[in-house]
Amino acid sequence: MTVLAFDLGGVLFTDGTAEFAAHLHDDHGVDLAQARHLLTGPLGSAYRRGELTRDAFWHAFRQALGLSVPADELAARWIDGYRLDSGTRDLIRQLSRHHGVYYLSDNVAERVDAVERRHRFLGLFTGGVFSHEAGVRKPDPRIYQVLLDRTGVEARHVVYIDDKDWALVPAAALGMTTILFRGSGHLRRELVRLGLLPGDQ
Repeated sequence: MTVLAFDLGGVLFTDGTAEFAAHLHDDHGVDLAQARHLLTGPLGSAYRRGELTRDAFWHAFRQALGLSVPADELAARWIDGYRLDSGTRDLIRQLSRHHGVYYLSDNVAERVDAVERRHRFLGLFTGGVFSHEAGVRKPDPRIYQVLLDRTGVEARHVVYIDDKDWALVPAAALGMTTILFRGSGHLRRELVRLGLLPGDQ
């Protein structure tokens, strides 16, 4: 049995983190590289691993950037950047008829809850792994092992899809088949090539 595992931001959803960093730069004059570093570097990673509370993250984030914008407003704007890719959603629905479909996502509880209220996406999946629950994030190989443990299958039976090439490297090292996401149309073609979808659509 082949199991498919999907990253969320940048695959099922637009890359809300990249959009949020661009918003901070465009609307608040924040240095783009600094915003990205805070969101994806040590501070953002600690938040995604569940090591920082929401309040602690936003306090440190606002202080580092010298922002007076309320934390609630910033958090809401970050979440607004996650818009559903209907093409990917439809592929997941189609795949789930014959395969286990899982998510593997670096995330935080508050964002998952907010995006779920808006898009009801969790029901698309058999199950999955969030970094804030596992206490580890990509590209640490341990989170991929948590995924394998959850699916109950060997790595050679897993196809992992992510929009970031560095996140695919540990999956491939464990023996998973990997696909770099370049849009739902490209993904469909790759899945047809692997024999996981019919080629007449």
